[in-house]
Amino acid sequence: MRKLLLGLLATTFIALPAHALTAKQTVEKEVVVRNADGTESASRMPADVVVPGERVVYTVSFTNDDVQPAQNFVMTQPVPEEVTYIEGSAEKPGAELSVSTDGGNSFSPRGAATVLRDGERVRATASDITHLRWKIVTPLAPGGNDSVAYKAVLK
Repeated sequence: MRKLLLGLLATTFIALPAHALTAKQTVEKEVVVRNADGTESASRMPADVVVPGERVVYTVSFTNDDVQPAQNFVMTQPVPEEVTYIEGSAEKPGAELSVSTDGGNSFSPRGAATVLRDGERVRATASDITHLRWKIVTPLAPGGNDSVAYKAVLK
């Protein structure tokens, strides 16, 4: 059985105009349990060791250290090759999501993302996504905290 130790990934912040932000990334394993009544509940725990088929959650929490509200800043996070992005898990109110399928060289809205497959341009699948980018348009007050996150499954 293959095991993977998950570490922190690089997150790129682009702030226009410049904002002072502090960020921290966490990687957690998501465990889904079926309850006696048939419902499911999810909990998170440290992702010290993750095995194929398990879900991980990558979260970047950030704080506005500036004296002015921060908005229209961009955060980009890679999707490790060892995992497959879970479709729809990166959606965030107050942010515009775009994705890359070419290692972070270009980005487009999820619905417009394509790849070249067998000489033909086709709609990208979740497994084609290499990077996620959030443009945070909702103002974040001075001292305010927020986060972006996405889920993936270990291959």
